[in-house]
Amino acid sequence: MIQFFGDKEVEWLRNSTSRNLITMKSMQVSVLTIFLVCVTFLQAQEIESIDSLTTKTNYLDEIVLSDTRLPIKRSQSGKTIIRIDEKQIKQFNGRNLSELLAIQAGVVVLGSRSISGQNLRIGVRGSTNNQVLILLDGVRVSDPSRISNDFDLNFLNLQDIASVEILKGGASTLYGSAAAAAVVNITTKKNVEANRFRLGLTTGTEQTQNQGLKNLSYQSGDLNYSGKSANLNYSFGASSLFSNGLSAVDNGTEKDAFLRYTLNAQIGVNGESFSWKLLASKAGIENDYDNIFPVEDADFVAFSYFETISLTSSYNYSNGSVSLNAGYQTTDREYRDNYPSSYAAVNASVEVVNKLTLSNQLYSVQGVLYQEGSYEGIPATHQKDVFANLVYLSPSGFNATIGARAIDHQSFGSNFTYNINPSYAFSLYDSKVKVMGSISSAFIAPSLFQLYDTFSGNADLLPEETLSYELGAEWAKEKGNGSLVFFKRKEDPKIIYDMNTYAYTNAVSNVVYQGVEFTYVKQLTSALDFQLNYTFTELKEGKLLRLPKHAINSTLTMYLGENDNMGFVYAYRGKREEVNQLELAAYSLIDLRYAKEFYENKLTASLWITNLLDTDFTELNGFTTKGRNFRLGLTYQF
Repeated sequence: MIQFFGDKEVEWLRNSTSRNLITMKSMQVSVLTIFLVCVTFLQAQEIESIDSLTTKTNYLDEIVLSDTRLPIKRSQSGKTIIRIDEKQIKQFNGRNLSELLAIQAGVVVLGSRSISGQNLRIGVRGSTNNQVLILLDGVRVSDPSRISNDFDLNFLNLQDIASVEILKGGASTLYGSAAAAAVVNITTKKNVEANRFRLGLTTGTEQTQNQGLKNLSYQSGDLNYSGKSANLNYSFGASSLFSNGLSAVDNGTEKDAFLRYTLNAQIGVNGESFSWKLLASKAGIENDYDNIFPVEDADFVAFSYFETISLTSSYNYSNGSVSLNAGYQTTDREYRDNYPSSYAAVNASVEVVNKLTLSNQLYSVQGVLYQEGSYEGIPATHQKDVFANLVYLSPSGFNATIGARAIDHQSFGSNFTYNINPSYAFSLYDSKVKVMGSISSAFIAPSLFQLYDTFSGNADLLPEETLSYELGAEWAKEKGNGSLVFFKRKEDPKIIYDMNTYAYTNAVSNVVYQGVEFTYVKQLTSALDFQLNYTFTELKEGKLLRLPKHAINSTLTMYLGENDNMGFVYAYRGKREEVNQLELAAYSLIDLRYAKEFYENKLTASLWITNLLDTDFTELNGFTTKGRNFRLGLTYQF
């Protein structure tokens, strides 16, 4: 029987740290009582909120970039775009990027609640990693030696990130292959002042359930210096993270350590007509991992190294601008276990984009992209793309985007993708409303691993082609906003893993994912903000493996004064299915956060207590999950 595998299966079989899900009784805990108590308490206090981090009163006027590659208002965009700004990232001090992404609407990150260094599956509306494109400062990043030709988010330090935009739905026309379900655009911090120094230290625990908060098994630190001279700005940074409190397997007693370091430097010029930025960074990971056949303790160790250099530039002319996004990355991985293996991969891309103002209502985006990937012992492959996009923005509220992309792949020849995305914005009583719809196609070539791996490769694989539909609405009032979106994605032919032949193949029939996303944000009082998102995802025929049909995330933020705030983060994941027909129980988790600023906001102290109720739950089959833990952090900036 053919099973629908995710993007990490064979890498798990070949000794990576991330694993499947286990059977354990999980506890589901309602957060409603806590929320109601806090609401009642704070409604009586009416403390003035200096800066709401979760509610934007001008939500539909916020500028977004990802869906058209032009700076437009949300009300003019035909998509629901998640934008995580620097203030929201600051709230997550002491956590990692995968945990931040995992509480966003429509996004499930398998591995974010497991041991540090766990391989991550980013499931956006049911997707696998090969359908989610990662951009780092506008440049494509990936590892051609990984099963999905994706990027390992464990290499990134959250404190180096200024913002994240998540564009969901098919975006292959604007961004190329891999952008079938989502684009995650990560922007790193840049200097905005003459001179600035930042030092951050975090300590805490990383352990499983029923352990007590007694062993400091988690430490991280980061520092950054940035300066500015005239139009020239520059920065240098470094970080490290070490944890040693968990065994990777749930029946293990030996602790599996994780160590990561990062180094980065950037220099750039912000001119009136010409700007550029050169970024170089290096990250290294050393982590212990255990055996999976059988599941047991083992003295295995893996080493991973990532280096990248990128150049982005932009030149403004009378009716538009032209920009360059170029990057070169190397990734080296070595696994020392019963079956040692190593990989040395190279990924390179060059993109030139021209943005032209045709009239005060009509804009055009055109571009070319060249990308090439290879890893040691495997033939290199390259792809050349040409694309064009028209954007119409009417004062009447009707807006539309239409685009097309021609793809010339070295192995799979010529392909074509398109996008049609109309929307209409209007006022209704005291609300601003936007209705929108889209239809878009995408092309994803099989990865080099899926084609040529000696264990599971299949050189006869056909590329995946997807067709995505969206229909929804966004609305905003003075103290709140919300959205409701229906989505459907058809994949034909889907690349799957055949458990009979232990090789990749194409599914004999198409695969259809569909569902609904709902988000709601409300400023309940001047001192209390509330956020909620719910996602329903289903596979029309077949099993939605490891991903829940129902997912809920909610945050409650309370402002206790001018310089301190606290909040609760609630996450619910419904029942899931495994490849062996094992049903994994639903679970609920509550995290508590507190932060206070001192010395004119130069010093910030933060405290996290994660899995507050020490809930026993299952995320990956046979492997450990985190129990109650705390993280205490200090950040000094001047």
